[in-house]
Amino acid sequence: MYRAKFGALIALAALAATPSQAEPITDGSNVFIFAGRFQDEWVWETAAFWRPHYEDNYFVGAGYQTFVAELPANFHLGVELGVGLRVGAEASAEIWTGAVLKNDGVTIGAVTISPAITGGISMVSDTIGVETDRAAKIERNVPVLFYMGPEIALSHADFPDLELFARIHHRSGGYGVIAEIDGSNAATVGLRFKQ
Repeated sequence: MYRAKFGALIALAALAATPSQAEPITDGSNVFIFAGRFQDEWVWETAAFWRPHYEDNYFVGAGYQTFVAELPANFHLGVELGVGLRVGAEASAEIWTGAVLKNDGVTIGAVTISPAITGGISMVSDTIGVETDRAAKIERNVPVLFYMGPEIALSHADFPDLELFARIHHRSGGYGVIAEIDGSNAATVGLRFKQ
């Protein structure tokens, strides 16, 4: 568990330290759409997309980002607002908002690979899937939890206003700050349209 976190931090630091040959990809604002499938294990297990740990519950959503500050080491700080629908045997609506930290990444040929992470608050109309089981175990409803969305994005020099990304869509209690729960985790892919 901690090895996966440490490895992700090392990879992010390595990308930040690598000089980027691309123009900054986070100037201004953008909108995005994404979708994926929920899994029933711990948050970082979501990255193991080849494992058979998926629920019959799905997520589809859209969001807006705007970047407000440039930071050292090719990082940019922004804000994000999103809405989503969680569907399966039952349905649930979700809204989230938070801060975004994005790096310009590294360019290999005409392709730029850039990491980002969003952190904030998520609110849902109801829980679904394993999140419902986890809420029952702690004997409380969890409509409001922390949101985290780590992602890796790809862009191509021929399409500078378009990004393809993979994101873990995660809700949790923040190691007991709100609740002792790892709420829900979806492996998603999406498209970002930069303005």
